[in-house]
Amino acid sequence: MDLLNSLPDYASEDLPDDIYGDPQRLFQAMTQGNPNLPVPRFLSFQEVKRMADGYAKDIFTAQRDLVNILDRHEDTLIKRWLKKTAIQRQKILTAALPGIPQTHRPDFWAMRKESQEQIRAGTQYRDHWLLPSLNIENLSKPRNLLLFLRSRARNPPGAFVNADANSVHLGHVAQAIMPAYLSGYTMLLAGQNSQGTYGRMISWDTDAQAFDMMSKGTGLQPGEGLQVMEIQQRKLCFLHRCAELILQDFQLKDLSVPKQPVPTHDLLEISSSEWPSLSQEVEVSAYKLPDAADMARLQSFVAARRDQAQDHVWSLREDPSYFQEVVFEWGEHRQERLLTASGKAHPALRQDIFWERVLSSMVMDAYTNLVAWTMVSKEIDHLKVLSTSARPNQELPEDFAHALAHFEHLIEQLIKISISNWKVAMVASPPMRKHYVREPQDPHSTRIAVVSKAGSRDKGDHLLWLLEIFLQDERLFLCGIENVCDELEREIRAHPASRERISPYIASLISELSLLGELKRQTGLATPGPRMIECTSNGGAGLAQVGTPLARFDYPSNKRRTLASTQKLQQAEKSLDIFWSHTDSYCRKTSGKPLHEMLQTVLQERQLQRTPDWVEPLDKIEDSKDSELDTTSSGFAALELRNRTERTVTETSLAQDKKKAKTRGVPRSSSSTSAVVLNATNSTEEEDKTPLFTVSKRGFKVFSTLFYTPTEDEPPGEIPWSEFLSAMASVGFSINKLDGSAWVFARDDELRQSIIFHEPHPSSKIPFHVARRLGRRLWRKYGWTSDNFQRA
Repeated sequence: MDLLNSLPDYASEDLPDDIYGDPQRLFQAMTQGNPNLPVPRFLSFQEVKRMADGYAKDIFTAQRDLVNILDRHEDTLIKRWLKKTAIQRQKILTAALPGIPQTHRPDFWAMRKESQEQIRAGTQYRDHWLLPSLNIENLSKPRNLLLFLRSRARNPPGAFVNADANSVHLGHVAQAIMPAYLSGYTMLLAGQNSQGTYGRMISWDTDAQAFDMMSKGTGLQPGEGLQVMEIQQRKLCFLHRCAELILQDFQLKDLSVPKQPVPTHDLLEISSSEWPSLSQEVEVSAYKLPDAADMARLQSFVAARRDQAQDHVWSLREDPSYFQEVVFEWGEHRQERLLTASGKAHPALRQDIFWERVLSSMVMDAYTNLVAWTMVSKEIDHLKVLSTSARPNQELPEDFAHALAHFEHLIEQLIKISISNWKVAMVASPPMRKHYVREPQDPHSTRIAVVSKAGSRDKGDHLLWLLEIFLQDERLFLCGIENVCDELEREIRAHPASRERISPYIASLISELSLLGELKRQTGLATPGPRMIECTSNGGAGLAQVGTPLARFDYPSNKRRTLASTQKLQQAEKSLDIFWSHTDSYCRKTSGKPLHEMLQTVLQERQLQRTPDWVEPLDKIEDSKDSELDTTSSGFAALELRNRTERTVTETSLAQDKKKAKTRGVPRSSSSTSAVVLNATNSTEEEDKTPLFTVSKRGFKVFSTLFYTPTEDEPPGEIPWSEFLSAMASVGFSINKLDGSAWVFARDDELRQSIIFHEPHPSSKIPFHVARRLGRRLWRKYGWTSDNFQRA
């Protein structure tokens, strides 16, 4: 909110000359122009100092007592806590903090319980907003309380200032908790490691750096500092009480008990039945020593997302079945699909203009994402270099601060694009359409107005409430994109019925928003304190004429090879080539260059691969010349094993990136469309460079399906996602789940090359044709084929 714009339109003589030196009178004047403007409690210097001194004494006393307990009994405390049942842990937590909230993110729970007017008038749930990390759901898990105890006891309070200040973001913007106000002073907490200096204040009048320290994040407005100190006092007293309850039969004040060696337990390694995930990381971050921004990890995520965007563009050009699926998903998530309250369909559905909008939006989105994520990748590489000059609790170096601000702006623009896609797609997604209706279409406008359908929702529909936060810019700012994504992930994971209501396309958008939210959160950790492409089109390119009906892209790549299936593959490929030839011609006409020529600096060129003509297998010809058994030659089958996919690669880039290309043969003839013939190499030297993985029987079955060779036999079936994860982990991948459907797989070697795959949704089984796509991506990224795997 712009406070200056909130001032009423007074004539200059109506405002006293000294009003800007009197904060209380200034706020009162501003509320006349905006009655909803929150007014803080105004404190004097003496009041702030008295409160700060009291908090500092409590904080350092509680921490000192906690250190004495852990120095002598931490190993026993850990063992006892891990042996307790969930019910026993809940009893201890409730005794330590009567009324402790039950659920993760109690501030979200409180926001649903009270209206904005009730919150402003005085919330009944102050602790829910002030101490969201203190809750039964999180702290009753085995490791979180132990991490919390160790981190707060073994590190100075100043190390947690920014984390504690940021933890009440939602409470601040919701006006549920309001820090007091004292003008003219800056409070110092970070780096102040004694009771006497913690919370000390410096005057703007006597110290030239005082105001700058507050504005740059190394100091705090005194009211905000008091709030941080209250949070720390409450947390440390809670932890001290938990330790007393767990060790209730010990004389904890007896300092004659010898100190014990600090336990070597890695509390982060305490067993969990789940794969590592972004949701887990965000949860644990509330209880451990705050990390610095992990630029290397962000590089890995961003590089994988950039490569995914590149693969997506090429897949749309090469694989008819992939193109068909993507266009269908985009068509199913257009608001024209919604009915009016009287049940009437949108008039555009009966015209080419609908598919013109779908196809042009899909194409522009694919290329916009490629350009955008290439930019993000370059920016994060630059940030990683500059981040080495930053020092904790100090002002950021000027070049790093400038680059960080530029990066944050770029992320904000990408968030806007993703949110605009969400606003179109979420209400129109098949599982959610029943909750919305479209207002009758104005024949003179392309604007579509959507409203909630009366009587279509339950008051307690938490999933729908979360999904609709992204539709409301003000509420999204209030909650924070990273917090909403985290809460959505927990809701979907905890309730199978909620998972069924999320379409695959919406799940992928959640992943995109989650990654952007994590980039935003991580760049915030680097701070001491707490023009883009238009993606829509109304037509004019004539894409509907060459892009519909979608049946022309039917592509039976999951069927055994026969003459008929080969011809069907070739016909679909030809239709896809015609579509992209038309698209490039339109782009050349309007912009002077085809798409790929305009983007040659960000797009790695690849040659499209196409299905060769059918060739009767030699052994079948010898057995029966009249036989019409349809299968490809063994030579092409081996080539296709490595090459046929929804994504493509050129001979040049393959030679540069993989240093090797393998094939057992080439097709005897090729179709009229382009085909790739890789340079065959069977040298022992090259073979020796190929890794050989020994995997379990189940893992071998997974990789055999991923790298399946099409033959006259029936193809294998689906792969359970859990089996795919286990197989990938067994060959050296570390795995991290983002929110939504995206998973990041990073090689555990010095290169740390990463790749993103999306979990099937809502079913967690990988269809055979999708499994082969994953295999081809692995081949292009790492050069792997079926020859790289053997059974144990």
